[in-house]
Amino acid sequence: MNGAEREIRVKIERLRAIRKRLGWSEEVCAHRLGVTFSTLNRWERGASFPKSQVVLSAIDHFITQYGHMGGRT
Repeated sequence: MNGAEREIRVKIERLRAIRKRLGWSEEVCAHRLGVTFSTLNRWERGASFPKSQVVLSAIDHFITQYGHMGGRT
């Protein structure tokens, strides 16, 4: 795994932790990110990585927007 993939992996782990803390299913989170459930599931399992800069920006926005929240929204 190269440095860029490692950085993306860290983002996906943060995304997953925030999603779980918010009590969101993968399906709800995927919808909010504009991707399919199966795509998000593959990312969280490490089977694939998001490659689109638009999707990576959406993940960054999600982390920024919801990362500080401790409960459900």
